[in-house]
Amino acid sequence: MQLGHVIYKVNDLSQAVADFEARGFAVEYGTVKRPYNALIYFSHGPYLELLARTGMPPLLGRLLSLGPRGGAARRFLSWDRGPEGLCGLCLEGDNSELEEGMALLNGKGLRIKTKRVDPRERELRYEVFFPHDVDLPFLMSHFSTEPRPQEFTHPNGIGSIARVAYPLPVHKRDTVLRLGDDQQLELVEPGQAIKVTFDDDSAL
Repeated sequence: MQLGHVIYKVNDLSQAVADFEARGFAVEYGTVKRPYNALIYFSHGPYLELLARTGMPPLLGRLLSLGPRGGAARRFLSWDRGPEGLCGLCLEGDNSELEEGMALLNGKGLRIKTKRVDPRERELRYEVFFPHDVDLPFLMSHFSTEPRPQEFTHPNGIGSIARVAYPLPVHKRDTVLRLGDDQQLELVEPGQAIKVTFDDDSAL
């Protein structure tokens, strides 16, 4: 699997969209009605997801965190409660790669089949797998329809994400490398922040 996208938690979605547009990025809301996220796509490689909320009620999250799918619930709660900034990483592949990834993780996690209709009226179907181990990236299948623009450069001149630094304990790195050895991914020491570096060497 390859880098799919990086999650950037925001407190106010409309303000975050305005802020990133002011930085020269083209930003697209995930849906027309009641959006909870917005996307900054690139023609190649991973994209950014500005995420305002996961939609999980806090009480339900606390209850689920105690059960067999507790890892997924704890991940959602950490995103909802956490500060603004980069907070999650997704690896993306085709359906067979997703199945292989789940098998590698012994199926320990939460699998969701979902869809959304984007502002361009494209129906995007996909599957997501959230590992029980919250240190690990989550997995996703390719969208049923490719939403990334072709041969696109953002108004600020940025064309892609060049590198993603992702903190992970040493003893878990082999698992991530077996899931997908993407040269754009750099595994760094725990305690560091996730870092996204663009192709112009600017960074988040």
